[in-house]
Amino acid sequence: MTTHRALAVALAAIAMLAVALPARGDLTKQQAEKIRAAAPSEVRVTPKKPRRVLIWNTPFMEQSPHKGYTIPQAEYAMRTLGEKTGAFEPVVSDDVAMFLPENLKRFDAIVMNNSNGPWITPTDEDVRRLKAHGQDKESLDRLLKESFMDWVRAGGGIVAYHHAIAGNKDWAEFQELLGASFWGHPWNEEVGIKLEEPQHPLLAAFGGKDFRLVEEVFQFRDPYSREKLRVLMSLDTEATNMSVPWIHRTDNDFALAWVKRVGEGRVFYCAIGHRTEHWWNPTILEFYLDAIQFAAGDLEAPADPR
Repeated sequence: MTTHRALAVALAAIAMLAVALPARGDLTKQQAEKIRAAAPSEVRVTPKKPRRVLIWNTPFMEQSPHKGYTIPQAEYAMRTLGEKTGAFEPVVSDDVAMFLPENLKRFDAIVMNNSNGPWITPTDEDVRRLKAHGQDKESLDRLLKESFMDWVRAGGGIVAYHHAIAGNKDWAEFQELLGASFWGHPWNEEVGIKLEEPQHPLLAAFGGKDFRLVEEVFQFRDPYSREKLRVLMSLDTEATNMSVPWIHRTDNDFALAWVKRVGEGRVFYCAIGHRTEHWWNPTILEFYLDAIQFAAGDLEAPADPR
């Protein structure tokens, strides 16, 4: 077996092992029980074939503002959605080698679990560890970025939530892929949320009704544009405190969830994902399961801009 092949096999084994490992961090037994009880038991649509989904945690966890109170709960929730419903096989990892072409092709979708930081850029340790590829740091960085973008364009799916939008902030193509860049969070309180297209298949969990939610709410800037995205939900400015400081947008366009197509690939983003208790909210879990099924190619839903 070649060194290159041996590395791929080893990485696959590590990834498969990760499915059985407990979620990291501060997930408590009581929280895990709440999450498992709240997760749906059935899928909205039957998968067209067996699916495998990468649940991606930032390798820069120590610099993550969400490392102890929402990432471990969300990780467990995403794993539970796959395990409980059978919609997909979850694989948890923070190893950038997952984005090498031979590893990435094993996945139908990627869930970006509040994965902030410059995670696509290999560290010096990554370069040493992946030396079988014969790449220096610059060329390995280029390989990982090209591999990721090629995978999406060829039909891969992305589900990103909350602070994942702040990942790879120096890589403009990534911001364009997700559809916006982070511009602060003026709100951390109860706000009104409006369904812009109540009958859209990805909003079925909400039963066609606007709702209120206590959350840290983002605002976004370029490359955000409704001409490139299909916005699903947004801040209801008439039902929200608009006197908070640090509001930069002047057009009252505070989108909170959207979808888009990139080549044959599907991208879903939602800003909900800061507060721990959202990960045992049955409606939010159903919403994210539908998003994963959309990203994986099982749940058909319009994604062109309106």
